[in-house]
Amino acid sequence: MSGSGVHLNDEIFPPTFRCEAPGLDAAEWAARNRPSIEELLREHGVVLMRGFGVGGVEAFEAVAASLVSRLYGDYGDLPHEKDADRVYKSTPYPARQSILFHHESSHMPQWPRRQFFCCLQPSAKGGATPIVDGRRVWAGLPEDLRARFEEHGIRYVRNFIPGLDVGWEQMFGTSDRAEVEERCRAQGVECEWRPDGVLRTVQTAPAVVRHPDTGEKVFFNQLFLHHTACLEPSVLEVMRSLFGDDESAYPRSASFGDGSPIGDDTVARLWSLYDALAQRFTWERGDVVVIDNMLVSHGRDPFEGERKIIVAMGDMVTRAALTGGAMAR
Repeated sequence: MSGSGVHLNDEIFPPTFRCEAPGLDAAEWAARNRPSIEELLREHGVVLMRGFGVGGVEAFEAVAASLVSRLYGDYGDLPHEKDADRVYKSTPYPARQSILFHHESSHMPQWPRRQFFCCLQPSAKGGATPIVDGRRVWAGLPEDLRARFEEHGIRYVRNFIPGLDVGWEQMFGTSDRAEVEERCRAQGVECEWRPDGVLRTVQTAPAVVRHPDTGEKVFFNQLFLHHTACLEPSVLEVMRSLFGDDESAYPRSASFGDGSPIGDDTVARLWSLYDALAQRFTWERGDVVVIDNMLVSHGRDPFEGERKIIVAMGDMVTRAALTGGAMAR
């Protein structure tokens, strides 16, 4: 391990590089030790850098940029940090609620291979980040579910309803409907404009992929963030009062790729498996976490007090580029 004053503990979760050398340049160190970080990511899917004194957007962006060929600056689902084109705020979700397990943008035509998080302010209570290895999820699925998910994938329906989800203008970064339609067409995404001006998109994505490096099958999707069974009872009641039983009118919904429903019992079974496999860690100020988004899913526990986590992502992967061998089917 190059770089004096940094010690690796790979017997804890996540494997942790702890810096005990004040003033060490975190980005420079990360660049020099990228092969070791990549090796740990292939095995564990997540690495923690602790004690490097990363205390702001600029320093965090430099660390993230040192570990990818290119950072991504056009992600519409998260708001940008002020004056930062390639760093985002974390999901603006109520502190009292959990963010459910997901692989970032796995339902989209492209997604980040690497995702980075930096803790500028740990919460007073709660707020841990749970991680689940998608290889272990796949191994834990019964054969009948494996077959259905592998054969059909998941069909995601999204309605960009202002106040209930991000608006389509924010998501696509434009107010030009024709441009949105062209981009959807190029990516194989169905889209239509509802009479009220809301954009509806429909796309079918694999539920399982093969990892580009290891060839292992990974359960890789955003089912929990889209399936109506995962809504809190009070939220589900509101949705039903607004849209009735037509789940395709909800902000988000999901089914098997052939249109057949994914039963609530199946979602509950999956959630039980994820919950059993989840590993958590508690944030400290200045922590930087690197994840292989194609190996592990992540979430967020409820918390109390102020909490500020910033996000970066890079080395985007397109679904089309993987059809030559990395997709499971």
